[in-house]
Amino acid sequence: MKFRPRLLAFVSAIIGFALFIYVINRTGLTEIWVRVNSLGAGFLLILAVSSIRYLSRSFAWMRCMAPDDRRVGFLSLWRARVAGEAIGDLTFGPVIAEPMKLVALGDRVSLTSRISSLAVENIAYTISCFLMIMAGSIALMATFSLNESMISALIIALGLVTVSTVAATLIISQRWRPVSGIAAKIAIVLPGRLADKVGHLRSLEDYIFDFYANRPVDFLLLVLCLIVFHLAGVVEIFATMRMIGVKLTFATAFMLESFNRAVNIVFIFVPALVGVDEAGTGLVTGALGFGPASGVALAIIRKIRMFFWIGVGLLLLLGDRTKPVITVEAGIEDRTNIR
Repeated sequence: MKFRPRLLAFVSAIIGFALFIYVINRTGLTEIWVRVNSLGAGFLLILAVSSIRYLSRSFAWMRCMAPDDRRVGFLSLWRARVAGEAIGDLTFGPVIAEPMKLVALGDRVSLTSRISSLAVENIAYTISCFLMIMAGSIALMATFSLNESMISALIIALGLVTVSTVAATLIISQRWRPVSGIAAKIAIVLPGRLADKVGHLRSLEDYIFDFYANRPVDFLLLVLCLIVFHLAGVVEIFATMRMIGVKLTFATAFMLESFNRAVNIVFIFVPALVGVDEAGTGLVTGALGFGPASGVALAIIRKIRMFFWIGVGLLLLLGDRTKPVITVEAGIEDRTNIR
């Protein structure tokens, strides 16, 4: 990670912790603690439900690989995902998490296959998040009487994700090449190493286009995995809120999870979403009539669950004794040492 991303991550963490302390003090530590403590052994259920999310996206990643590359095994992909997410949650989000997954997988699969399959899975995941945010925003505005500022924020979010979803769909369906096209133009102006990478970018785009156009079974399984992922998130919120004494419907839990997806995307640079998750969730639960304390408690429980999986990911990463990887293919050299 270069200096500027490190600086941004550091500043985001400081601001996040300051916001976290402010929200806790304003909401009331005693009330929050009573709700969190009421969860008790139910936290084990939360961990079990959250594990489904890692399992579903790991299987989705495997289906995005070419059939021959799936010999890497589901367990290896699961380990790489948990380890990568752990580092990403502690630092700069997917900017660090996605490359870390490629590193954690090591030489079990070629670098080209790792990058291509993960790109396909992440594109599908991002679009699914956009669709969920769209559905949740519409449901929130149609179901609850929200204040004007929150309605405006939801309309803006709805507009942004709608445009992004349509754009992504058109790019894939029409086989447009925005990445390699821009890179090719830059390479003309600034010739150098970038010119050598244009061909690799086009190959990556071809893999993505061909997956969605020519592999309907894998695409269907990918969609099902992402549905399971989002459904597990809704179940986690529903179960958590019920166990801390908040009587909400499954539909309301869906709306809260869609808001959580939006927070994850907007504040992707904040380590562990410290502060922003508590503030945002407390604001929404307050607007929905459940009180801000229930939202802050939900966010804190979610944070405890996150740090449990961060611990698992770090243990997996430290326990991986993969030998140094030196892979040279299609002009790409990958040297990685996993300790």
